[in-house]
Amino acid sequence: MRRARWGKGWGVGLVAALVGGCEPLPGDYVRVTIYDWHYTPTHIRVAPGQTVTVLNLDTAPHSATSASHPSSFVPGESDGIFFDTGPFLGEERSFTIPEDAVPGSMVPYFCTVHRDFEHGVGRLVVE
Repeated sequence: MRRARWGKGWGVGLVAALVGGCEPLPGDYVRVTIYDWHYTPTHIRVAPGQTVTVLNLDTAPHSATSASHPSSFVPGESDGIFFDTGPFLGEERSFTIPEDAVPGSMVPYFCTVHRDFEHGVGRLVVE
């Protein structure tokens, strides 16, 4: 059992390193990868006007959709920010943070296809 967990974690880490790592990239965009039913990185920091690119490497469709509240799976606006990639598979989708987003804003996001904590949720924070 331990070996399987280690192998699974290694695979996730390797894929994340190959497609963008776990830290926000400086510049115009930040990449989030969906793999093994989870977002990597889980928490991202973005600047107003920055684009977030979401790459789904899983075998199932997923989305990245802002939640109206951290503990809900209801799409909606949080701190004046709303985004929804819609369900997608084997491709990238993106959204842009509004130029007037307030630093310190926190936006939880989730997958509208699966809607549960087991399959991953994320948090976006405006710097």
